[in-house]
Amino acid sequence: MEDGATMTKIRIALEWYLNPDHLPLLAAREALAAEGFELDLVVPDDHYDGFAALAAGDVELVVNEPLHLVERREVALRAHGCFFATDGGVLMHSAAMARFLAGAPVRIASPVSNRTTDGLCTDILAGWLAGQGGTIRPGQVAIEAAGFAHVDNLVAGFDGAWLAFANVEGVDARQRGLHTQMVTTGEAGIPHFSALELIGRADASVAVAAATARLVAALDAAIPALVADPVAARALWYAASGEPEGATGDAIVADTLTRFVAPVRPDRAMWAPMWRYLHDHAGDVVDEAAFSAMFPQA
Repeated sequence: MEDGATMTKIRIALEWYLNPDHLPLLAAREALAAEGFELDLVVPDDHYDGFAALAAGDVELVVNEPLHLVERREVALRAHGCFFATDGGVLMHSAAMARFLAGAPVRIASPVSNRTTDGLCTDILAGWLAGQGGTIRPGQVAIEAAGFAHVDNLVAGFDGAWLAFANVEGVDARQRGLHTQMVTTGEAGIPHFSALELIGRADASVAVAAATARLVAALDAAIPALVADPVAARALWYAASGEPEGATGDAIVADTLTRFVAPVRPDRAMWAPMWRYLHDHAGDVVDEAAFSAMFPQA
């Protein structure tokens, strides 16, 4: 497509399966459809699929946690704004927390297991343990790749699940009668870690940039409308997802509506503590100049 052409469709790769965190995208999709503009939400098979699709030109945008915004990739990225932010971290059985404090090992389920994410999970638990007067022992935290079904993993016998969101897994665990505690990324000095950022390529064409701006404007209008009308938001979620209505879904939607962020604008300061932590601890994130370049309004 030439830069001067007008786009009537934009493809967005989600970070995982469709869930209420994506309600602003669902509402924006409806509004844009009425204007003759198609928003295609692509559900991945794997958490990182979206970035591969972005690099290949198969999608124009990615929605993912800010952690993945600053990891080194084959293409330079551009942040377009956060539309959702919740508390997140390690969701633990309360009984497992007591055992952990006493020095027992714990098993943590994670969608992926790698040096960066495993190290952060361990640091969060180490920070919590230090706050209780304890010291983590080598090998005390075992992290296993076990998929996205965090609460199912807790039910199946894992001591904890990472990275869990307070508005989804935290609510789901309470609805199932589990006694859990969320040890948050904020306790490791990284607030706002569990958020969703709209991410594109730094070298996006003029047409893609214009379509992205149109989407951001639609999100800016959709988010206040969702928050103001929870009944309509609930109806939109069930209609779009096809999930059966129920108390757990209702509770998740109600909690999630308190987590949306508007206006949707790139904010370097919001993600700077996360970049600094990962830069200092992991060493496999972009350098500071590349990080700053992701935020055109910085």
